Amino acid sequence: MNQLNRKIIPAIRKIERFNIIEAQKLSLDNGNSVYTINNGDQDILKLDLIFPAGNWYQSAPLVAFSANNQMSEGTRNHSASEIANRMDYYGAYTNFSVDKDNASVGILVLRKYVDQVMPLFHEILTQPAFKESELEIFRNKHKQIFEIEQGKVKNIARIKLAQMIFGNQHPYGYSVKKEDFDFLTSVRLSDFFNQNYSLPEAKIVLSGKVNPDDVEIINKYFGQGKSTNSPGIIREFNPQPEANRICFVEKADAVQSAIRIGKIFSNKLDPDYTGLTVLNVILGGYFGSRLMKNIREEKGFTYGISSLLVSFIRSGYMAITTEVGTNVTFEAVAEIYKELKKLRTEPVPQEELERVKNYMLGETVRMFDGPFAQADSFISILDYNLGYEYYYNFIDQLNRITSDDILQLAQKHLKEEDFYQVVVGAPM
Repeated sequence: MNQLNRKIIPAIRKIERFNIIEAQKLSLDNGNSVYTINNGDQDILKLDLIFPAGNWYQSAPLVAFSANNQMSEGTRNHSASEIANRMDYYGAYTNFSVDKDNASVGILVLRKYVDQVMPLFHEILTQPAFKESELEIFRNKHKQIFEIEQGKVKNIARIKLAQMIFGNQHPYGYSVKKEDFDFLTSVRLSDFFNQNYSLPEAKIVLSGKVNPDDVEIINKYFGQGKSTNSPGIIREFNPQPEANRICFVEKADAVQSAIRIGKIFSNKLDPDYTGLTVLNVILGGYFGSRLMKNIREEKGFTYGISSLLVSFIRSGYMAITTEVGTNVTFEAVAEIYKELKKLRTEPVPQEELERVKNYMLGETVRMFDGPFAQADSFISILDYNLGYEYYYNFIDQLNRITSDDILQLAQKHLKEEDFYQVVVGAPM
């Protein structure tokens, strides 16, 4: 029997292709599709329903978020406490979330309790009461949270940058005001729900240890009836960036300054997107990035700095974000632009590029570690009408990308004059 020699370093093998357990598309009785990902050893199921009910579709601020939040706070037949108690009894976990484009409602439940829990979950999705008493509690709670969060320099900078690059009338750039909470009404939430939460039009993903009986249960509750909703108003918005690209927001009591530098960027549909993700990781997308080495490790200006590449359905953006001591604010800003210039003018050393590529390949594999991660990765491409070839092509392009490719992308996309800059903090 051969023994493992721990003095020998294991060989490093480059990831060139890995097998993905792909979602299978099935049709329900009403013609709607359900995507199933059958994987995992434990008898647990996760059901996700995705609706076109994000900020893009709301006619007034906070309506999309509030409608999604209030769905579980009482139905026509059950109070909020009754819903919570029943879900707790069966060990089921529900999740409600909203982003710029979509809203999602999900449930995680043991397979043996699916038939017991699904009637109530279906009721939440079809008969929310939107009671004024619950809405009043919500308004007061979230207004207080809003006031607290509004006092933080990092949030002020984040909101201001989005406003500067997209415009304050754009769903991706609108900044919520305290008085927006006062205009929330049960009628508004109910109207928004009726217009945007149509079960026959939802995108449904079922993941976990799925068998045919589970699909039949899903069909029983979500495969009946046709959509009775009239087509919603198609809302179109064009970004209207501010003319002034540099903004300083004074906050006299700030201990640190928040820095946010960014611009509108491509989304996943852009042919450059894979290369841009590599460029972003090199700049500030992981702990060994250039921004971290410079501004955290060498200068000691911050505990953390990162760059983000965010893809929305209709656009995207890039942002560099950090908080630093007020006495080194403008030094930190100068160093950020120095790193952007270096990427535009100097090829990335091969050793650094290989390190980043290996990191990204490992992260890509991790995105498919388990059925629920596989479901999340599938959902992230579903709205773009992209298939699994997106991920296979991503790996192929990642393996092929060169330092010259990165240099050309940086010269095209990281021009200093294209960026918007926000600093929030105490005056110097």
